[in-house]
Formats: sequence, C-alpha cells, structure tokens
Amino acid sequence: MQRLVLACALACSLAVNGIPPAAVAGDPQVRAHVVVRDALARSGKPVRLEARLASEGLTGVTGLGGEQLEFLVSCTKAGTSLTGGDGVARLDYQTRLAGNHDILVRLVSSPRITAAHEGTAVLSVWEKRRPILLVELASLIEPEKSAVPVLPFPLPVGTLTEQKPVPDAADELKRLAQFYFNVLYVSTGHSGDPWGRTGDPRDWLKAHHFPPGHWLAVRDGREALGQAIDQLHAEGWDNLRSGIGRSKDFAEALLHHRIAVVMVPEPARGDLPKKVMMAKEWKEVRKHF
Repeated sequence: MQRLVLACALACSLAVNGIPPAAVAGDPQVRAHVVVRDALARSGKPVRLEARLASEGLTGVTGLGGEQLEFLVSCTKAGTSLTGGDGVARLDYQTRLAGNHDILVRLVSSPRITAAHEGTAVLSVWEKRRPILLVELASLIEPEKSAVPVLPFPLPVGTLTEQKPVPDAADELKRLAQFYFNVLYVSTGHSGDPWGRTGDPRDWLKAHHFPPGHWLAVRDGREALGQAIDQLHAEGWDNLRSGIGRSKDFAEALLHHRIAVVMVPEPARGDLPKKVMMAKEWKEVRKHF
C-alpha cells in the first residue's frame, strides 16, 4: 500500500513538472514537437519570443518542463530558455532591423527525449509609418463550387494542405507587400488555444509562395475579430488601414473599426454594407488601393 501511495505521488509530481512517467521509466519512444508563436514588434523595441515543447500520447498533449530550447532569429542564435511546467519557454529579444524574420526553435540535447521536431515562426518587426493590410485566409483559398461567398467561410479542419490557392492571389499580394503594406494574415475558427497546431496556415502560405507576414488566429464571428482588432489598437498598432476578405463577418468587423475592406471574389451585394468594395478577381484588388 505504501509503495502504491509513493508511486501515485511520484506520478503527480512528474505531471506537475511536465515530465511524462514513461520518460523516467526509460521508455525510448518519448518524442516531442516544438510549436512557436509568431511575434509582432515595433522596430528597435524588445519583444518576447515564445515556444512550447510537448509530446502527444494517449492522454493528449503534454507540455514538457525542464528542457532547454534554443532560439534562432534569421539563422543567428538569439539565446536559450528553460521550459516551465507547461512546456513553454520564453525569451526576451531586442529587435533591430525592420522586416519579417524567420524564427527557428529547437531542443538542446536531452537524455529523456529521443527526437523533437523543430518549430518555426515569423518575427514581424514593423515600423508604424508603413500601413498594415489585414488579409482573411479564406480569400486566398480556392472555394468549392457549393460555397456561398457572402457567408462565413470556415476551413475544413486538418485539410488545409489539400486546398489550392486562388489564381494570382500570391503574386498580387506580393506586389502589395512590396510597395505598400505589411501583411497580417487572419484565420478564423480557432479554439482559443495559442498552441493548437490544427489549422496552422503558415506552412501552406510558404508552400504557395505568399509573402511573409504575421499570423493572427481568432475565433469565428465578427465579435471575436473585433476584439482582436481592439487588442492591436491597444498595443499601439493604429495603422490598420485596409483589409481583403471573403466573409461578411470579416467585412463588417473591419468597417466597424473604420478600416477599408475589399471582398474578393465579388459576392452578391445582398445585405452587405454599402462601403464594402468589390473585386471579381485578385488582379482587380490593387486598383482599390
């Protein structure tokens, strides 16, 4: 009985510290992955980089505490940080050059983890004088024939890699990013878990040659997007100038915040606000700016 109590106490202690019991038992199959959050900062200002080390098992996803993660920004080592009990490591970083910089985070060698996939993200260091363009992810994805453009356009969970981009979207967005805007991608339908990997569009965007930018994940609905915009304003990002989207919720949320919005492809006018601008295809989007 005493041994059982001690075993239970040990298991609870390990769980609190993010250490799976299998790792202590010498299980050679302990594998992990690193998830990195995109970061947004003004040029010359400090920013906190965050990454989570976790493993997946029968009980779900477990953060792994007590491990060293190494952070690299634009292939240059930024520092190392220890993961807490939730598996999250945080590193304060002093930004220098403006632009969109690749973040890579990897596990420093560990005796209890046999393999850990590296994680990547983007550090967007933006100047306030350059306006921000909000781009709804759904406007970049080729819709199914049965889709109704004026309604919210949820993405099928786990099938983003199978979706094709809208013709000319990547090239036209590159031109807008090169000459006019910093791009902030908005994807909806998320649970609110900042470390959830389901629906992460960053690999898809990179594979289809869209310009780099900051990724913002929000819940469905106009209210959730409005709250995200309010948070950006509170952080000093008052240069949200324009948006490109497909859903009615997206258009209404932006107009409510006095942000000009173009809908593409052009939907039926229906009950859309009169201030919404329309484009039949992506090649027509630039004329509105």
